Amino acid sequence: MAEKELNGLRVEKINAILDSMRDDPEVLKAVTGPWKSRVVWQGGFKAKAYMRKHTVQMDEPEGLDAGDSAASAHEQLLSAMGSCLTVGYVLNATRRGVKVHDLEIALEGNFENILKWAGHAPDGNPAYPTVTAKCFVRADADEKTLREIWQAAIDGSPVTQTVARPTKIIAEFEKV
Repeated sequence: MAEKELNGLRVEKINAILDSMRDDPEVLKAVTGPWKSRVVWQGGFKAKAYMRKHTVQMDEPEGLDAGDSAASAHEQLLSAMGSCLTVGYVLNATRRGVKVHDLEIALEGNFENILKWAGHAPDGNPAYPTVTAKCFVRADADEKTLREIWQAAIDGSPVTQTVARPTKIIAEFEKV
């Protein structure tokens, strides 16, 4: 008999993986990290990020004298948050036995003081002070259940919670 699938996930397999994280310290250690990324400058405002066996190109919009050949780092931050929320939503829906038909998460933010980044302001925060994440979902559950799943995705999202909370950055430097 084939293993039951829901939302493209093998239900028994995903539950076994999640339980092993709780029950086996070695599994927990392996998924906790370290997670790594290495970013290499490609000229101009282009960069290439290396993560495990994957690469992602980055660039800035043409208005910044760049080629606009790829999404910028700040757009990718929003996308990473949206991707993590998507994974969390599908995971929590699957664990609750809810079939998801369509799911989209739209994210948006405005910089507080981009002049700090541009070197024209000594003070201020160049970051997004607020990010709006809106979930659009069609699934086999009532609105209350779908909202609970959304909140669980937000509360459990490593990327969203990293963005939402103060994160200590240890900046090191080495001249090569």
